Amino acid sequence: MRRATLALGALCASGLASAQTSAVQSPATGSSVTVFGIADVALGYGSGSIASKTQLYSGGNSASRLGFRGIEDLGGGMAAGFWLEAGLNIDDGTTGATNVNNQPNGSANGLAFNRRSTVSLMDFWGELRLGRDFTAQYRNRNDVDPFSVNGVGTNQAQVGTIGGPTATRASNMVAYFLPPNLGGFFGEVQYYMGENPKPSFNEDDGNGYSARVGYANGPFAIAVAGARTQFARSGSTGDIDTVNLGASWDFQLVKLMGGYYRDKVKSLPEVTGTGYLVGAIVPVFGYDQIKVSWSSYGTDAPGDPTARKWAFGYVYNFSRRTAAYATYARVSNSGGSAVAVNGGITDANRSASGYDLGLKLSF
Repeated sequence: MRRATLALGALCASGLASAQTSAVQSPATGSSVTVFGIADVALGYGSGSIASKTQLYSGGNSASRLGFRGIEDLGGGMAAGFWLEAGLNIDDGTTGATNVNNQPNGSANGLAFNRRSTVSLMDFWGELRLGRDFTAQYRNRNDVDPFSVNGVGTNQAQVGTIGGPTATRASNMVAYFLPPNLGGFFGEVQYYMGENPKPSFNEDDGNGYSARVGYANGPFAIAVAGARTQFARSGSTGDIDTVNLGASWDFQLVKLMGGYYRDKVKSLPEVTGTGYLVGAIVPVFGYDQIKVSWSSYGTDAPGDPTARKWAFGYVYNFSRRTAAYATYARVSNSGGSAVAVNGGITDANRSASGYDLGLKLSF
């Protein structure tokens, strides 16, 4: 029973991976509305030279969420769609925070479809998407991370990024995605707005644009992305420029992944962050997975503070919807860096470690 169920799950997962790579919500005949989500909770522990912490938290393997999506067939190959997706904290029942203006002062709480809230128009020419969504530069951190930037094993380039409020998502976005039938080529361009009054000192804060282009066909995938988000220049803020590259190759016995990340904040003085990732996913018994990654992220601030992380994980799939997992990570710091994991606290240049033990259910 487990074999048959997981075989179906593998097909579903393959389809989801393809959709994520192209990032296009495909038109379908007829109309439909789907309720979907993930409930993921982990017991996390982190220790450092100063303090340790044990906590129950949400999203150790996949970010917990509740979503609604729909497609309306408009005829002639054209379709309209919507996608509303809210982050959930399973450990305490709260919802995730959002950012209304792509700026540090735009954080808001309460029931929020903070993960994604978009409407789309789709046809043979691709997809026009409006609302709040992932930024193009984020996808190259997520798609090549064995841990999908979740939990204690998260890519250090995601943990330490100096990419600012739009490093992962942006609000007030207008985006275009290429159609998914281009022989493996995919791409997107985005423009997002901080929506500040003009004239004002910070009238351009939170405005930005990003783009990504790539190729995914068979076992091989590669993509490059770039972005700029504008902020008034000061001792701690300034325009943020990002460029990154992600690639993967699935050899069936093992899937290898790699990424390069570079962020520059044009503050006074300018600061540049650079990161790397090498990772692998190894299928076990055809159903389960061993995950391993090495990632690093550091800046050229005085001392060149840098954090380097090893992460190891195992995912046991009870079925196509339910999985248990365990992850261990260890961070080493240099140049004045004091990064820890799972709420632990460590001294500069000291190591820190932690683990997750969790259960995930998808619906």
